[in-house]
Amino acid sequence: MQNAGEARPTARTFQWLVLGVGIVTISALHYVTDPRYAIWHGVYQRLYYAPIIIAAYWYGVRGGVLAALLTSLAYIPHIYTVWADNPAYARSQYVEVAMFYVAGLLVGSLAERQQRLTLRYRRAAESLETALGTLRESQEHLRRAERLSVLGEVAAGLAHEIRTPLAGVKGAFEIISSRVAAGTPEAEFADLGERELNRLDRLVSDFLAYARPRRPDLRDATLGELIEHGAALLHPRAESRGTVLEIERPAPNPAVRVDPGQMQEVLMNVFSNAIDASPPGGRVRVRETTDPAWNVIEVIDEGSGIDPAHLPRIFEPFFTTKDKGTGLGLAIASRIVSAHGGEIDARPNAGGGTTVRIRLPLAGSPREPAHEGAGDTV
Repeated sequence: MQNAGEARPTARTFQWLVLGVGIVTISALHYVTDPRYAIWHGVYQRLYYAPIIIAAYWYGVRGGVLAALLTSLAYIPHIYTVWADNPAYARSQYVEVAMFYVAGLLVGSLAERQQRLTLRYRRAAESLETALGTLRESQEHLRRAERLSVLGEVAAGLAHEIRTPLAGVKGAFEIISSRVAAGTPEAEFADLGERELNRLDRLVSDFLAYARPRRPDLRDATLGELIEHGAALLHPRAESRGTVLEIERPAPNPAVRVDPGQMQEVLMNVFSNAIDASPPGGRVRVRETTDPAWNVIEVIDEGSGIDPAHLPRIFEPFFTTKDKGTGLGLAIASRIVSAHGGEIDARPNAGGGTTVRIRLPLAGSPREPAHEGAGDTV
């Protein structure tokens, strides 16, 4: 149904023009028809209701009242001039004019009520369709998640089984390497094979760490010791690239409840990425601070930064921009930090480079993991 707010201005103009022509035509019939033909005048009076009802249906109460007003303005002069010598009939016609307004009000009210109900049902139908679409999408996501879960279990089992023969092959290469003469092609091939096997072993280990995470063994610890230990382990790597690793710890910070081994893995992953991203001669700053409920570690590099298109995906498994990366390091770090009730994110620096921020709840804060085994499992 159409109303004044929905119809376009040109359509409204045309509709009112049609209604006006109808009222004028009916009024003209009144004026040209001899008063002796009262039966025809009665027909014309009933015809007046057509434009009133149509206007009320199209435009509601206002449209019905306006059409009744136009009709009465056109008809009252006829009553006053033609039926003045018949007061009884004239009074009945004035009552008829009043009925024009009653018809306009009644039909307009019903039309507006119908319009509101139609709009309500339309919105309900749209909401239902949206809800059904969301439900179908959720079901599809659930089915996909179930398929991926099964695939992940199979892949994890396969990766676990690969480790045993992989260890045997590595042992064989170590024996071969120990028995070939240095500088020979055999020694070069043995060294190449050993390096590739080590890379494959790291990939399998990373995949199993992500697919079957170990529950954290939570205990009170200070992150400063873990930071210092991680920096010491990576110092030769940073030195070989000409990168300076700086640690900023203004004051001793409160304890956090963490699994030291898992958190050391997180720090090593983030530190390694920052060192790899920084140019020769650059520096990586590790800054530890606290706020009311969090211990915060920021790792700031001076690299080229992360492409904004890649930023939302850097913590996804298997996403990497490195030529030889597995794409699991930051995904594992994110899962470990989440299992500790913390948060990890990355953002570009204004002057270039990237800042990775790790936030862990202080011991005794509301977000502290309630018990050991807060991590998730697959």
